[in-house]
Amino acid sequence: MVYRTRNDARNDVIKYIEMFYNSQRLHSYLGYKQPNDFEKSFMLANAA
Repeated sequence: MVYRTRNDARNDVIKYIEMFYNSQRLHSYLGYKQPNDFEKSFMLANAA
């Protein structure tokens, strides 16, 4: 597949990751949190 723009390719990669990545699995690197929960707490902590 050939993409017209870099943005089109980027969007497909993001869709693929979001579809197949297990965001419910706990990760030891993240303090045994789910990636989505870790991201939310990270964003809140760095928003201040």
